Amino acid sequence: MKKSGDHQSLLKMNYRICHLLLPLVTILSSAPMLSAQDSPGNRSLNMEEVFQLALNNSVQLKVQQQYTELARQQTEINKLARLPGISTDLGYGYISNIDVWDPSFSEHQKGGVPHPLTQLSVSVAEVIFKGNEINHTIRKSTLEEQIAFLKLEKNTTDIKFLVAAVYLDIYRLLNQRKVYINNTRLAEHRLANILTLRKQGMVTSNDVLRTELTISGFQLNTRKITNSIAELNNQLNMVLGLPDSSRLIPDSNLLRRVIRNGGLDEWMEEAYKENHELKIAAVESEISETNVNLLKGERYPELRLFAGSALQRPFLNNIPALDIYYNIYEAGISLHYNISSIYQSPRKIKAGRIALEQTRQNGLLQKQMVELAVKNSYIKYNESRDELATYRSDLKSAEENYRIVEKKYFNQLSLLADLIDATDTKIEAELKVTNAEINCMYNHFQLLKSTGKL
Repeated sequence: MKKSGDHQSLLKMNYRICHLLLPLVTILSSAPMLSAQDSPGNRSLNMEEVFQLALNNSVQLKVQQQYTELARQQTEINKLARLPGISTDLGYGYISNIDVWDPSFSEHQKGGVPHPLTQLSVSVAEVIFKGNEINHTIRKSTLEEQIAFLKLEKNTTDIKFLVAAVYLDIYRLLNQRKVYINNTRLAEHRLANILTLRKQGMVTSNDVLRTELTISGFQLNTRKITNSIAELNNQLNMVLGLPDSSRLIPDSNLLRRVIRNGGLDEWMEEAYKENHELKIAAVESEISETNVNLLKGERYPELRLFAGSALQRPFLNNIPALDIYYNIYEAGISLHYNISSIYQSPRKIKAGRIALEQTRQNGLLQKQMVELAVKNSYIKYNESRDELATYRSDLKSAEENYRIVEKKYFNQLSLLADLIDATDTKIEAELKVTNAEINCMYNHFQLLKSTGKL
């Protein structure tokens, strides 16, 4: 009886030591992440810093920026049409003698002409009226410039979201690895106690083997997660322009950042104001209206002012030709009208109105798609918040269940199978909480993206 009492005392002491070591195990499991920040190749970056690196390194954004600059330059070119067109010609050459025949081509004579030819002319022309074509063309290029800028903003948002998704996946996997490392060390401490009991003949070798298998499974999962983290880091390094050896250390305060929790109507109102697709659709509709106005302008005549001056040698309007310089100038107004526009313009205008109606319908379709995206994102976000609250409550129950079952096992009141089940339940609850925290943040970013506020 005394020996049995000693065994029970030793068991209780080991159980107390194990639970005293729990906080230390938790601290030690997080120590690699803390020290990793000081390791070569590891970089601690918050979400805003990752966004900035991605935007600075994005080839896609650089291409879109060139499109934006090109559209801006095209607008400036079209504005130059308001200015008069000025041209000049300068020519120097040789003139042959004149061949002259009578009406029947029976007699032929040659007339002498001064051979040096010099010509210099300057002309100026300005459009006075052309169916308001110039203003409509400038208006169209200005709208195209707006679309180029809106597409740049949309690409920026898309890149931010993609980078955020990878960033959160790395954060998720790091937390999952931490869960397995914690439980591996707890299982190792438990194995040490079981080995002590095995020497005392209080448990069988089966308990030792099953515990070792549990530890081996934890270690394998840890290695798999580590490999997945390396793969995601490689993707992120390429996007951010960092060396291949860089390893991301996520911002530990990310999950504690303040998240705005508005109602669906508030989010929908934001989407109507800020969504890039809706803005692009609205501008495209304006471009279609401008195209119709340009087509209507083709029915009108073109009115121009012109002026010019020409200096020439020799003077050929005399017989014989005179070897002198002479200058003439002209000024006036010209009218040009394309008669074929009478039957061409109505068909072109009809096609333009069809295109206008198409862009308007596309705008309505885009609005419906945005509304659906915002509603679904809002539902997912609130669902993830509800899941997080539920899983946190389940984790408390799982931890309490594990504590009770472990205590019973070391007091010979339950089987190792019960303890393994309790361990699996605790790990599953911890992983669910980890995933739910990241999902909540991910769905928040998805909601911001769908409204155009990311």
